[in-house]
Amino acid sequence: MPPTKGKRVTRYFDANGLRLAYDDVGDGEPVVLLHGFAADRRLNWKLPGWYDVLTNAGYRVLALDARGHGESAKPSDVEAYRPEGIAGDALRLLDHLGLRKACLFGYSMGGRNAAWLLARHGRRFRAVVIGGTGLNLLAPAEARRWARRGFALTRDNSNTESLAVPAMVPLYRRALQRGGRPGALAACLMGAFPNMSKADFARVQTPALVACGSKDTLAGSPIPLASSIPGARAVLVPGRNHLSVVADPFFKGAVLGFLGSHR
Repeated sequence: MPPTKGKRVTRYFDANGLRLAYDDVGDGEPVVLLHGFAADRRLNWKLPGWYDVLTNAGYRVLALDARGHGESAKPSDVEAYRPEGIAGDALRLLDHLGLRKACLFGYSMGGRNAAWLLARHGRRFRAVVIGGTGLNLLAPAEARRWARRGFALTRDNSNTESLAVPAMVPLYRRALQRGGRPGALAACLMGAFPNMSKADFARVQTPALVACGSKDTLAGSPIPLASSIPGARAVLVPGRNHLSVVADPFFKGAVLGFLGSHR
């Protein structure tokens, strides 16, 4: 059944044995949307208006629930969240739909996944938007940092209290309300957040846009990351932080302008 313009159509596909959910909305050139950590396709893209913005501009929205999130399968194995898995699911979705190329737009964790795909599978994408990810992608990171912030696997990582650091409990509960599972989120953080360097992007030929809020202390400036990617552009969204930038009209305009220029 063809996608219905303006209507949310939830579907599922198999990604190496994991059942993943995605929305297929609109007609035209496909755009794969990758959401942030502990969010889902609805929270990151539907509610802030991106489905309407993109479909009204003539795009077909393919919004994926990342493994470990939303309505997708939630393994608790760290290895399941390596970039080859969680980022590679975007390629598996394209293959499932028989699409040779698409545009790619990721935010926060999804931006990191988009950057990884740009570096290793850039030929599958006409243009790539890396949102909410900047200097942090290039900064050193390791599993112990996540443990200090309350994310660590235990013997019983399927238990909802397996990450029982008091300061983090509200986050776990909000994620649970959206179908999340703390053990899966912990495994995701420990497996899906490797860092990259300028050398990783040396052969990139796909057009890329790196965009962050000017007050986004989590992502950092988009300029160092854009400078590491041949031909990439950087955009600072004035006055916005990591969360508030997603629905910002300036941000939406910048993304639409960039995608339109490479249509």
